Amino acid sequence: MYDGSQGNAMTEIALALAMGFFSLLVLAMVSMGAGRGKETSATAAILAPPAAKATDQGTTGVEPQDIILIYFDGGFLDTELRAVEPDSFDGARRIVLAFAPDVPLAEAMTARSRVSAEHLVVSTLNDAWLSTLADLRSQKGSKP
Repeated sequence: MYDGSQGNAMTEIALALAMGFFSLLVLAMVSMGAGRGKETSATAAILAPPAAKATDQGTTGVEPQDIILIYFDGGFLDTELRAVEPDSFDGARRIVLAFAPDVPLAEAMTARSRVSAEHLVVSTLNDAWLSTLADLRSQKGSKP
């Protein structure tokens, strides 16, 4: 009579030896560097130095000859909060186009395309301007 338990023991030993060999093979490959990824050019990119006029915070000062346009409720205003057309200004002078921070990007890009200027700076409005425009909006809403 043949007992099948001896064959099972030999199978278990062969399986254990195969698993040990495979573990040593993986360990050898990792130690030789097979697990390292290929270095891409993006990790070795060198950033350009900051522009000469820019400060550390990335801001540019407003100069006296600059034209300031404020985009508000679908239209353009000057610093006196009067409605203006963006094409009515000298294109050679620098124009600062200011938006509220919550203006959707698509609307901002559409407004930007309406301003034709050789030198255009896009900026966001500070808290003082935002409160002034909120007052203007409430005044417009209260008038019949």
